[in-house]
Amino acid sequence: MKKTFLLFFVLIQINIYAQAQKVKDNFNVVIRTEEGDLNNDGLIDKVFVKMDTIDQTQPLKLEIYFLEKNGKYKLNVATKNLMKAQYPNGKYGGDQIPDIIIEEGYLLIGSEIGKNHFWHKFKFNNGYFELQKITNVVWDGQNLTTETDFNLLTGQRTEITKALGSEKILKETTKKIIVKPLPKINDFRAFDSKLN
Repeated sequence: MKKTFLLFFVLIQINIYAQAQKVKDNFNVVIRTEEGDLNNDGLIDKVFVKMDTIDQTQPLKLEIYFLEKNGKYKLNVATKNLMKAQYPNGKYGGDQIPDIIIEEGYLLIGSEIGKNHFWHKFKFNNGYFELQKITNVVWDGQNLTTETDFNLLTGQRTEITKALGSEKILKETTKKIIVKPLPKINDFRAFDSKLN
């Protein structure tokens, strides 16, 4: 009888553990969607930003699907690294859910992270989505904005500071930063990258 009870108890624990594992990764709420040709094959691909609403931190995941000639979609990218969870420490972190745009074969991801407004530009190349350009606008909370344009292909990084509502450049700095290899979308973390 004790052995039967022990076996029954172990089976219940295994079942509970298996269910907890299934619930752990439940990205079933689509927050953003975009369509366009990302791999230059003339077929319309799909991009999704999904949220796991069961996880208390509400993490986000980017998924990219390529349309194949047979009419079926094939998953090419699925990454949770790119975007910060909405409630990283049990309370709202303040970051907006990123926008996604497909434009001329590029995937653009627009994020608001604190006072920073980013656009990260990726291109499908050699079987991977590589980060090719970062633009960033930061408001100082008073009267100045600083716009940063970083072309990772050429290594040119330019910062321009202007007064709000003015096109007059108050300060401009340019430097060369060579990044090799280019960051890939699966590994890139937009919210804590030193490249920003």
